[in-house]
Amino acid sequence: MNGARAVPAVAVPVAWDATALAWPALCACAAIAALVPVWAGTFLPYQDAPQHLAAIRVLADYHASPFAFDKWFEIDLARSQYLGFYLPAALLSRFVGPETACRIVLSAIALALPAVFWMLLRSFDRDARLAVFSPALFHTAPLYLGFFNFVASVPAMIFVVALAERELRSPRAARGIILAVAAAALLYLHPSALALALGAAVFLAATSGLGLRRAIRAGAPFLPALALLGAWMTRALLAQTPGTGSAPGPHWQPLRERALDLPRFGNVLAGHADEAFVAGLLLLWVAAASVSGGRRMERWWRLPLLAAGLGAAYFAVPESFGAAGSMHLRALPLLVALVLASPLLAPSRAVSALLAAAVALQIAYDARLAAIYRAFAEEAEGAQLERVLQQADPGKRLLSLVQDRQSHLVQFQAYQHFGMYYEVERGGRARRNFAELPWTPVRFRADVPVVPLPPGFEEHPEQFEAQREGSDEDYVLVRGSLPEPGPPFALKARAGRWSLYEARR
Repeated sequence: MNGARAVPAVAVPVAWDATALAWPALCACAAIAALVPVWAGTFLPYQDAPQHLAAIRVLADYHASPFAFDKWFEIDLARSQYLGFYLPAALLSRFVGPETACRIVLSAIALALPAVFWMLLRSFDRDARLAVFSPALFHTAPLYLGFFNFVASVPAMIFVVALAERELRSPRAARGIILAVAAAALLYLHPSALALALGAAVFLAATSGLGLRRAIRAGAPFLPALALLGAWMTRALLAQTPGTGSAPGPHWQPLRERALDLPRFGNVLAGHADEAFVAGLLLLWVAAASVSGGRRMERWWRLPLLAAGLGAAYFAVPESFGAAGSMHLRALPLLVALVLASPLLAPSRAVSALLAAAVALQIAYDARLAAIYRAFAEEAEGAQLERVLQQADPGKRLLSLVQDRQSHLVQFQAYQHFGMYYEVERGGRARRNFAELPWTPVRFRADVPVVPLPPGFEEHPEQFEAQREGSDEDYVLVRGSLPEPGPPFALKARAGRWSLYEARR
């Protein structure tokens, strides 16, 4: 002992890096901005939205007496496609109604995109800052076509691909279980998402360089999903019957049209604001990817090569098969996600500035979208439509004839299915109805005869014959300046561009 006193230990404060939360916060800001338009207007300006709202209403209020859904429909939950979207929305609809429920689920999808994209980037050792581009995947063609179930499958599909890569690199029993459940759940969102995820998993295993044994172990969690997909395909093929409104065989677009659909992925508005936004975002992405200094890694080429393979599949699949249409478009969200995730970014301030500018651009664009959604509610004459529908008795049968299906604000045929708002608000049965297709869980009752509608009926409302297509309808709803349907239908109500005719038999 030399008499020296011990010096008491002094706690050194741990420095907190505020920048660690900067990029997650920017991703969250972009995602929140993307969901704001969803809540901005009275109507969702998406082509198939009224069909999905009607299905949600039937599932949520099947036995409600004013709607009389059980008189016209039956529920078949063995038709698994779409249940992953419909059932949560139907549960929420019991409390908030189908439209609010649908907006809540769509908002959850928008918020999930940057989270799963961040995970994808980490799984492939990419710079997580690239996740700021992911909210831009939301306001794209699949959403505006109204493919809600497929839109819901996109973040789930990215999640499965990211998990598959992690399972390849370091197998874990718990992760394998999560992967098995997530892959099987994809079928209940959209079968094409499961098929894309399976194809991606096979490619990743084949290019991992980790050996056959590791590839087999990492692929084992996909076996339940593969069995479910096989069973679903068998059932779907057996369910294909004439009269679904499409040719039974596959149909391919001309190659030029297929190529043009690539840049049309973000073309959702009638003006040019969407093209300017996509061009600006693409320039920022290219500029960020072009900054030198990105680190190289082993097998860095797997992600861009997977994107190239998916691009080849995009050009190979038919445009339609049976009642399923726009099949090639279902490859685009994952294809765009993989391309966006491929660059090896330099850890520089210049790159960070470019990525922050991408967030600012998205926020400005989403503000423009919100204004368009509000304008769409006025263009649709929602108040006039409500007044007209209030003159129809609840729980009856209605057929809609829409002359002007195209909006002047958004792309695609936003008004094509607006007659379904009778079913949403007043119950009963509206047509043409997705319940006539072979894969939805809501279908027409087999013991209630339905007059078949000719293929392409919605595209040619001027060919409507009251004594033929209208022989089992109680009402005909017309949008536009079509001639009166004639006996036995007589004008019941008219407001703005909407007219309601009642059958007087």
